[in-house]
Amino acid sequence: MTTLQKIEYSLLSKSWKNVPLIKSVNITANSGQFSVLCGKNGTGKTTLLKIMTGLVCPDQGQINLNQKKLSWKQARRYLIQHTLYLHQTPYMFNGSVYRNLKLSLHQRGHSTAPQQRIEEVLKSADLDQFKHQTAKTLSGGQQQRVALARASLNDCSFLFLDEPTANMDTASVTRTLDFLRELKRKGTSILVCTHTPETFDGLLDRMLVLENHVIHEQ
Repeated sequence: MTTLQKIEYSLLSKSWKNVPLIKSVNITANSGQFSVLCGKNGTGKTTLLKIMTGLVCPDQGQINLNQKKLSWKQARRYLIQHTLYLHQTPYMFNGSVYRNLKLSLHQRGHSTAPQQRIEEVLKSADLDQFKHQTAKTLSGGQQQRVALARASLNDCSFLFLDEPTANMDTASVTRTLDFLRELKRKGTSILVCTHTPETFDGLLDRMLVLENHVIHEQ
């Protein structure tokens, strides 16, 4: 399938132990669009993000990829390939920050040498000073930037972030927002699940609220 510019999710529904989380949710992810998803705890926001990235199977739903309608199961391999879900405490591989990025790099015919690409991303994410530091010893905010840098190296087109700035100090938030702004500029679709939407005012294109099992756009 050619590069995706838009993913349309239709009639997504999911229950847990017979308790509805989402009902017939329709949501679209567009290239270069920055969206924020809000809602009370327990409303199903994280579950929705995991469904959208192919990690959790919905009870029902359809996916439209490049004008082709597929069931979630049919679309799952494309979702795994083109989307990425990042938890607020992302997984770090053993070893240095550089090793984390090198292990995550998918070479897809880029003319730029892998080492040069890693060096560029380290600089963009303001991580070059931590290049040789053990990734698991970094602060939460620094680990978030490592995870975002891995997504950038993998040319992930659709990025879904769960509370990416939670528990960060002001300086870490600023660095993270700068890197997200750069990813958006390059055309990445970004959807952030957060309880503090005002943090992303300078990036925001669309505000979504998950309430009473459905999505409302504000």
